[in-house]
Amino acid sequence: MFPQVLATVGGSGTRLYPLTLDQPKPLVELCDTAIIANLFRVLAIQGCRRFILGSKGANNTLNLSNYFKAGEGFFKRLGIADHQDFSYQPLYNDKGSADSLRYCMNYFDINDDLLVVSGDNLIDIDLPKIVQFHQKHKPVLTVALKEIAPGESISSYGVARVDDDLRIQGFVEKPRPGSEPSRMINTAFYLFSPQVREVLTEMGDRARDIGGDLIPYLIEKGYPVYGFPISGYWIDIGTPERLHQAAMDCLSGQVKHFDRKYCYQTNQWIHPSTLSRIEPLLLSGDITLKGDVSIGRNCRIERGVVIENSHIGHTSLIERDVEIKESMVMSFAHIKHSVSISRAIVGRHSTLEEHSDLGLDGGAEGVSVIGENVILPSESVVAPGVRVAQLKHSHSILATGRFNELGIDERNIYFKEKIR
Repeated sequence: MFPQVLATVGGSGTRLYPLTLDQPKPLVELCDTAIIANLFRVLAIQGCRRFILGSKGANNTLNLSNYFKAGEGFFKRLGIADHQDFSYQPLYNDKGSADSLRYCMNYFDINDDLLVVSGDNLIDIDLPKIVQFHQKHKPVLTVALKEIAPGESISSYGVARVDDDLRIQGFVEKPRPGSEPSRMINTAFYLFSPQVREVLTEMGDRARDIGGDLIPYLIEKGYPVYGFPISGYWIDIGTPERLHQAAMDCLSGQVKHFDRKYCYQTNQWIHPSTLSRIEPLLLSGDITLKGDVSIGRNCRIERGVVIENSHIGHTSLIERDVEIKESMVMSFAHIKHSVSISRAIVGRHSTLEEHSDLGLDGGAEGVSVIGENVILPSESVVAPGVRVAQLKHSHSILATGRFNELGIDERNIYFKEKIR
């Protein structure tokens, strides 16, 4: 059996506001499935059967527990019968991912290899290969490393210094362009040997964060830490732009283990309950699908709708003459007639009233985001990079110091991330 999995899910997710105002970041929808459920699926179908959620705080723990419960539904959907119940970190106010790791290993008495993953990453890893690599080298820690292509910015990552045998000598955090020791970055995907439990006891209160405290300590003390280069897909979904990119990559087939069911025609997927409603309009040309398109269950889509390279979440209502391009519309959305959406994210249970324009082909200027349960007034124009949330969330948004308020109306606050 493959290693037990510990998912660290304690972050606040402010960079993804407004999508994380009412739910933890790992539960944000990615093409109708929570980010963390997509990650767990990749691991479960390759052999992982034991999952612990190292959640911190009531918002994280209670929402995750309500979503997964004991995991029966998750495994049943994958056709897996030989599993154990999901476990959750008890009420413990950990000081970071390493502290959560220490507490959970002790609480659940883990004395085997342990796979630690970040709950807001999507990784398409060959699990047997990293397990074999770890067993061969027998380090305290194997870190999955992803090589970033030349020309792509590397300055927001932890960059590894490795020798010819792939032993890690250290990480350089957020190096200046041109100063990076390699193009190999830390994916926050860790395979620990049980010896780490002794190391964490040895460190005591100094063990807070895995990347910031535990790994430097291991390297400084001479414990073997190795890097395992991965060739598959990886993304850290920390911003709306990265969430949007992940959705587009899932649609285009770049994520090998992503679950795409109910193929309608090449690169297009429609749930049967929706297809039964809209097939006559598709055949007559009154609904147009272009490129990579995914449409969830129980949707209603009217005449004149054009959907291009986009995902439509389940139980969504799309009225006549709507155009949706390079976007992700989450479940229970209501898009009224003559709305145009381009390179945008529309949150769950939100309404875009008629003749509104969202995104306006913004390109590199950022992704437009409509938060959950928002009603966007008719004839609104939401520019690239602008985010919209219910007015009641304005204090929480502005208190982060990360955003500038652009304006308010009777229902909503409009805001944008500050230039840093």
